[in-house]
Amino acid sequence: MAREITFAIKAPNWLGDAVMALPAVSSTVECSRRGRVVVLCSEVAAAVYSRLEGTLPYGITRPGGGPLRSIGAIYRGSAVLRSLRPVIALSLTRSFTSAAMCYLGKVPRRVGFEDSTGSSLYTDRVRRPSRRCTHLIDIYNEIVQSVGIPVSSREPRINPLDEDIARGRQVLEEAGCGERPFVLMFPGARYGPAKMWPPGRFALLGDRIADRFNLEIVLAGGRQERSACHAVESAMRGRVVNVCGGTDLPALIGMLWLSSGVVSNDSGGMHLSAALGKPVVGLFFSTDPAWTGPVSETSVALYRPADCSPCFERDCRKGNICTETIGEEEVLQALARVARLKT
Repeated sequence: MAREITFAIKAPNWLGDAVMALPAVSSTVECSRRGRVVVLCSEVAAAVYSRLEGTLPYGITRPGGGPLRSIGAIYRGSAVLRSLRPVIALSLTRSFTSAAMCYLGKVPRRVGFEDSTGSSLYTDRVRRPSRRCTHLIDIYNEIVQSVGIPVSSREPRINPLDEDIARGRQVLEEAGCGERPFVLMFPGARYGPAKMWPPGRFALLGDRIADRFNLEIVLAGGRQERSACHAVESAMRGRVVNVCGGTDLPALIGMLWLSSGVVSNDSGGMHLSAALGKPVVGLFFSTDPAWTGPVSETSVALYRPADCSPCFERDCRKGNICTETIGEEEVLQALARVARLKT
């Protein structure tokens, strides 16, 4: 007998947001023990949710894009919903695209935030807490709790597949990393330069980590972060392995699992690292860790705000002054503490 479909979730598309939505999704899965939870999201987010047993993820779009991509996502998402006939649709995003696909999918009960674009298409509207004082994880949890689903843990967690680890090891070997322990760094941030620690500081940090702890340095990120990783690679005086732009999500998960620790700007890689239980130092500048900080027992967020922080801007109009508030020694000490590194 086919498993019953009770819940559908329109999940966030961006990698970091998708990871922060894991507690809401996993709690819904627990509440639907006899069925499966349909998750509509981007292709990269679907790869994350596919590692959560009990989900039926559909990658219907890619993050970003214009009206034509949104129309295509509405068409594909609503077709999935009409086919699977869930009873309740929970939208964790505030876009018109999400509201329209739930409505056109003919889901009887549709739950979304009251300040969403197209909120009139929902049958149940939930007040969204202010982002200035509420973590995004808890904002997503508001939606599932509004229909009586208890959230058992607010800590995002996923486990790698065996093939993820094998793929990560293969990429590292091909890049020349070998068997030595390594620290993985994410010098980029797709959102914009206001979230990025200067490449020169990453380079100095990488050299100090290598010298003090005898660890390899691996640079990673998406295609959009290649220039940042190249700048760090060029500035480092010691050996560095740069795999930025050359990995898929399974390989990235595998490499993170094999790493000794992670240093990252506020990015999807940071959240994915924390969800895998790895030691993580997250660096925050234009954004606020109270809203999007990594949530795990082995992660720490460093934040020394300037007078204008957090501005949540992509580009700083004041010369990125907040990105100079954190020094290499502070990051080095934080990494040594959470990763329990010894000289």
